[in-house]
Amino acid sequence: KKRISSGINAEYGGGGVSSLFFMFLLTAVGNLEGILMGKGFELQLVPEVAFALIVSLVVAGSIHRVSITCCLIFSLVILYFMNSISQKTYGLSESAAPVKVEKKKRR
Repeated sequence: KKRISSGINAEYGGGGVSSLFFMFLLTAVGNLEGILMGKGFELQLVPEVAFALIVSLVVAGSIHRVSITCCLIFSLVILYFMNSISQKTYGLSESAAPVKVEKKKRR
């Protein structure tokens, strides 16, 4: 532990490795829920994402206090990009056509 947390680059590296742990843990939880509950099940923010984030922050905290902050920032960036990739892959490919509402004229 002492060797890992020595130096400023190691603190940022610990946050980066912990955020990668967040990504892999979130993917594992999503795959497990997909197997147990069916293909159409989606990850929710509160139970699954929060669980993976808290576990990864605890892992980062075991390295150094600065690693917790770096892990939080990196994990939120990873979550943003995972969400955008998921929307491009599984989102609706067709855009909804706007509905025209005709106003009736008064006589």
